[in-house]
Amino acid sequence: MEAYVDKFKGLSLGEKIIPIAALVLFIAGFLPWYSVNLGSVGGVDFGSVHRSGWQSPGAMWSILAILIGLAMAGVVLVKAFAKEGTLPDNVGGITWPRIHLGAAGVAALFIIIKLLDESSNMGFGFFLGIICVAALVVAGALMFREEQAKAV
Repeated sequence: MEAYVDKFKGLSLGEKIIPIAALVLFIAGFLPWYSVNLGSVGGVDFGSVHRSGWQSPGAMWSILAILIGLAMAGVVLVKAFAKEGTLPDNVGGITWPRIHLGAAGVAALFIIIKLLDESSNMGFGFFLGIICVAALVVAGALMFREEQAKAV
């Protein structure tokens, strides 16, 4: 167990943020992203309706953003904890920090599309999802910046 903790401590800040943000984003996907109170009439309470990130409206966008986050976390964890050489250093000449930054940008775009699709009655799950996707973008930018600093 200590070996895994030591390996995690050896990761860069961006590499530490990605798995945590992706896990929280996955969990946030099950929380209410939209909530509508149906009110009451004549003393009869109609309750409320909640929709998670896995449900409409615009479920495709949040599902894709969540899956991108999980894929980013998977790459970071495999590179950190699997045998050396399990994953190549780059894919088609594109380095992993660039791929992470691009993937996080696409996930952010998907969340923005979902926000523009339906921005009324947003629940706390949506706000948590926005924060997590922003954390993925920041982590990708940190990894890219570190890569650029090493190249100089």
